[in-house]
Amino acid sequence: MSQWNDLSWVESIRTPGLSILFENISLAGYPTFLILFISFGYYYWSPSRFSRVAMLLFISGLINAFLKDFYQDPRPAIELMLDPKVGTSYGWPSGHSQIAVTLWGLLAYELKDKWVSIGAVTLILLIAFSRMYLGVHDLGDVIAGLGIGALILLIWHLAVINNIYESLSAKLWLLVILIFQLIIYYFYPSHEGHEPSLWFLGVMTGWFIGHSDINIISNAIYKFFIALISIVIVFLAMVLITQFESNIEITGILGIIYSYILGLLFSIIVTWIIPRFWKLVKLAS
Repeated sequence: MSQWNDLSWVESIRTPGLSILFENISLAGYPTFLILFISFGYYYWSPSRFSRVAMLLFISGLINAFLKDFYQDPRPAIELMLDPKVGTSYGWPSGHSQIAVTLWGLLAYELKDKWVSIGAVTLILLIAFSRMYLGVHDLGDVIAGLGIGALILLIWHLAVINNIYESLSAKLWLLVILIFQLIIYYFYPSHEGHEPSLWFLGVMTGWFIGHSDINIISNAIYKFFIALISIVIVFLAMVLITQFESNIEITGILGIIYSYILGLLFSIIVTWIIPRFWKLVKLAS
């Protein structure tokens, strides 16, 4: 076994306290946290900035899922695993590591603050190490995830400095998103239990369509509680819509459209309906 795949060292450093610590750190890479975090940032800080973060996360997540199901690299031995949430997903590349670089790296890139950058790098490394500590990824998986995440950020940087985003209208960008999704869906290496998430694709489209320039009242305390109430609504909407999808089984082309529309509806609730409510009650402009 090469050093890239060897996790024999991990059991010797495990303690109850460290296990609790890294289990909680690892939660920062799962969809529920990511959706709630970018939603909170959308309401509290900047809809535009966190819409960019969201779109890059969607792209990174799709690339990661595609690569996992293409290479079908097995995870470490099951007796080493402390995180049962991985299910039947594959190992290479580490999604947590890739998403950590995409999310926290982009925020550090946009804010351009020394302490934010130090905090982002620290969090990225902790999340990456947590996946090895919990026995669900080896060093090769983690390094690949970090590298692919960095490559995505580099492409983003090149797009920014060349004003690529500004060069296309909103309608053309929507067309680009839809073509990208069709390519992913058509070429996705699907096999039993490993298909592209139509719900996720719908969420991506809905976020772009529904983006609102919400400006919650300037009082920081009120703004915090409004953002907090908003993400509670987001969480409830996510639970209800995902349960609705799982409880009503539709197959064929109608099932594809149904799942896609539910994802789109969820993002419209997050990015358009909730902001319109706060504007209606005069707590946002």
